[in-house]
Amino acid sequence: MVKQGCRTGWLAGCLLLLVGCTTELAYNTLPFWIHYYIDDIVNLRPEQSRQVKADLDKIQQWHRTHELPAIAERLGLIATQSTERQTMAQLRDHQEAVKERIRTTLKAFIPATARLLDSFDDEQAQALTQWMEEEIEQATQRRAKRSEDEQFAYQRDDLEEDTEEWVGDTDRDQQPLFAEMAQYQQAAMPTFRHVREQLVSRLFNIINNRQSIDTEAALSQWVDDVVAWRAGPETETEMAIYRSRRLDWLLRLDRSLDDAQRNRLVESLNEWQTRLRDMSR
Repeated sequence: MVKQGCRTGWLAGCLLLLVGCTTELAYNTLPFWIHYYIDDIVNLRPEQSRQVKADLDKIQQWHRTHELPAIAERLGLIATQSTERQTMAQLRDHQEAVKERIRTTLKAFIPATARLLDSFDDEQAQALTQWMEEEIEQATQRRAKRSEDEQFAYQRDDLEEDTEEWVGDTDRDQQPLFAEMAQYQQAAMPTFRHVREQLVSRLFNIINNRQSIDTEAALSQWVDDVVAWRAGPETETEMAIYRSRRLDWLLRLDRSLDDAQRNRLVESLNEWQTRLRDMSR
């Protein structure tokens, strides 16, 4: 899944996550591994296995042909604009473009996912929901082991490390920015959890009621809400506040970059643009 700590490296990082991995070999073998894990979880029947393999190959070919060039083009635009300070309008445009690429990629999986879910027998559906429950429980337990201060430090350090992957070493004057964003994330955590719980509950309902609903339509609406991180009017205000703070923070982080950091960012973006163009061929 896309990490919550995305930045101007955030914007680029989210785009790269759409590739599904960070190496050409992993990208090329992604259909094999997705099929492998699905089969491991639900024990696909032979006809399901053949269909999943065919669907994954088709999706990857579409992604290679259409999405990799689109992601590369956006990285190039970010690189061009990053030679100078970004404006709020530019950052907002990049943010919306990232969301659109995520939405488009996830939507491409919907027909195949709906077809697979509709073909599940009750045992397979139960195996999938049980696996999801176990994964959620393990993640919850990992978070619960951290104190509030430890979670804050984890988020702050994660923000700094992700930024340094794109701009090189950060300096002392930039440290308060990472602490500030970590505080924003902690303040929004109850809202994040509520949205996540609602979305997970809806996904369980789709799986369990697959035989009596339009699965494809339900998944399509679910994907829209996942990308928007939306769970109803009760969370709209808090999410709007968080998004506004995040965008303002991105702007201030961009303005804090010195020449060496900005040059490193542009070089990193251009390097990834070239790699993705090569992968799309």
